[in-house]
Formats: sequence, structure tokens, C-alpha cells
Amino acid sequence: MTAGLDLRRHGSVLEIILDRAERRNALSRALLVELRQVFTDLPEDVRAVMLTSSGRVFCAGADFADLTGTSADLDYDRDLEGACSAIRTSAVPVIAVVDGPCVGAGVELATSCDVRITGPKAWFRVPAVELGLLYNPQSIRRLHSVLPRTTITRLLVLAERFDAADALGSGLVTHTADGDSREHGLALAERLAGLPRDALAATRSLLHRLDDGHYDDVEWQGARIRSMDSPDRHAAVSAAAARHGA
Repeated sequence: MTAGLDLRRHGSVLEIILDRAERRNALSRALLVELRQVFTDLPEDVRAVMLTSSGRVFCAGADFADLTGTSADLDYDRDLEGACSAIRTSAVPVIAVVDGPCVGAGVELATSCDVRITGPKAWFRVPAVELGLLYNPQSIRRLHSVLPRTTITRLLVLAERFDAADALGSGLVTHTADGDSREHGLALAERLAGLPRDALAATRSLLHRLDDGHYDDVEWQGARIRSMDSPDRHAAVSAAAARHGA
């Protein structure tokens, strides 16, 4: 019995489904621990991950059954950070498909993914200030590094609701889907799964390091040279040359 996740394979793509529809897919501490473990133990043949949900709500945020309204809730913060960190440091790209409400901790979960695709019913909101809470400063710092300042103000200070179009324009999401958002996400995940794994992993890692304010030119120029000499690159360049008749 899981804490609320359903795992499905689509070839080299793993779909992770938030599956607590009776709780509007609220994130319990047990679910967060399980989610972290899934990302820590991804099978070697998984090349991309898609995070989706069951029911009409992507994620209602933190499960209030696990909150006390006191500083004891720092334990919840640690579990949430553990799950989000596992997503960000995953060896493979992660796509979130959001079609329905995405609230509070659910927004942090989604924004930890590389790609966020919304359907027409998606909306986002972080009502922390309405609950008398300074949101986790670590999380705010991370959002501050990747989102426009005005978006963060609207999200965290004004606690505004972003619909799918507004979320795209403000940088909260990367894509919108007019049709089936899950099918759109699966098609993108399958395309990413077919890209050279090491180059994709290195590029994602560099972006996350830059988000955190860390960059060592010697380290990353060395990584680039190694990628230039890799078998994957040699095969890709040879294939491209053949297509172009070189």
C-alpha cells in the first residue's frame, strides 16, 4: 500500500500520479517521503518522469491533518524540501502536468519540475500569508532566483490566483495545452527521453547550480569538453551529417 502515489510506465517514461483524490491530492508527510524515495530510486532505464494527478484537483497543498499551526510544522517543511530537492536533482528531466487547482505546497512541487504544462482548468495560488505564515525562506529564495519579482509579489504577498494564461505569461509555467494536457506532457516526455542522457543531465545540473548562485567556470568548461568527446555526441553529429548529406 502506498501513501498516495500511482506509478505507471510508458516505455522509458515513468508517470507518477498523485492519487489521493478523496483528499484533493493534498501532500501528506508520508506521501512526500514516498515521493522522495521514488525519485531517489529511479530505475536506470527511466529517461524522463511525468508528474500528474487523479481527480479534478492537481494538489490542494499541504495536508492539514499533518499540520499543527505551530513551529512543529518545520518537520513538514523538511519533508516537502526533501521531495522537491529530489525532483530538482533527479538524473532525468521532470514534467509536471497541471490541469486543475494547484495550491500552496503543490505550487512548490510543480515549480521544482523542469517543465510545467497546464490544461484549461489549471490555476495556482499560495495563500500562506492568509494563514499567518511566512513561507519557507529557502523556498522563497529559490523562487526569487527563477521567477520575476512581480510574479513573486503577486504569488506570495498578494496571494493572487493565477489562471492558466496568467501563469504562462508570468513565468509560473512553461507551456499550455489546448487539448489533452496529459497527452501533451507524455509526448514531450517521450521526446526528452530520446535525447542524449548525459548532455541533458549536465545542462539541467548547470541551470540548477546557477539558480543557487554557484558557478565554477573550470568545472563546467571541463564538463563541456567531456560532452564534446562523448560517444553520444559523436553518434548524434554523425546522424545529423547523414541527414544533411555531409
